[in-house]
Amino acid sequence: MYNLRYHIASLVAVFLALAVGLVLGTVVAERGMLTDQSAALVEDLQRQFGEMNETNTELREDLERDQAFAEDLVPVVVEGTIAGQDVMIVVGTGRVDGLSAAQEAVEQGGGVHALASIREDGLGLDSSAPDGLETYFEERDETMQPPGEELQRQVAGALVEEWSSADERPLTELLVQEGLLGVESLSETATVDAVVIMAGADQGRGADPFGLALAEAMEDAGGVAVGAEPLTGQEGVARAVADAGYSAVDHVGTAQGQFSLVWILAGRAEGYYGAGPGTEAYYPPPG
Repeated sequence: MYNLRYHIASLVAVFLALAVGLVLGTVVAERGMLTDQSAALVEDLQRQFGEMNETNTELREDLERDQAFAEDLVPVVVEGTIAGQDVMIVVGTGRVDGLSAAQEAVEQGGGVHALASIREDGLGLDSSAPDGLETYFEERDETMQPPGEELQRQVAGALVEEWSSADERPLTELLVQEGLLGVESLSETATVDAVVIMAGADQGRGADPFGLALAEAMEDAGGVAVGAEPLTGQEGVARAVADAGYSAVDHVGTAQGQFSLVWILAGRAEGYYGAGPGTEAYYPPPG
């Protein structure tokens, strides 16, 4: 026979069942909502990714088109701007990235390039002097400076003087014989009036100190000096030359960099061009 206690227990059981059912129903509903929200989120992310990928493809195509246009245009713009000019490209030992690009730029401008290779850091003049160097300066009625920066400047000045004339070049021959300098394609009649410094320092980043001395000597002689490297920030040569007060190009491996190099050699621009810190612009004005 049922009593009050039984009825109360039955009611409690019913309410508990209802409560459990509500909880379970809520969880199932929430899980369904979360699943729907996750699916919507994934779909939205996929849509955004597709739009971004499409935009990147368009930007890449635009960039490739602009680069192709620059590569076609630059040779036409620079043609003949440095016709008859002899340019000495100064490199260090080992692999020299960007050398072919610099040579191509000079050729496109109508100039002639020669190559000087610094075989030892600072031409080895920071601590010693090669045999015969003191005699060379005595024959010029000069006193040879002690090893260091002053001797580097003295030798650089004498080299630029030799390269700027069609006379004999005894200092060049002396340094080549001593294995300190390599010279290629410099004809006996060439009169070098510009140097492109691409020689990096053996210790760390920057320009070779003798390369900087050559830049100083060339500008003192009324010529043009410019530092160059193929890609922005790759070696720090361009930045070091610019910091020393000379023009520089840090992206000569690009069409815009080749244009900048020729424009500087032609005397139509001065400054530091490229994409690295401290550059004035990506390239100088064509006008």
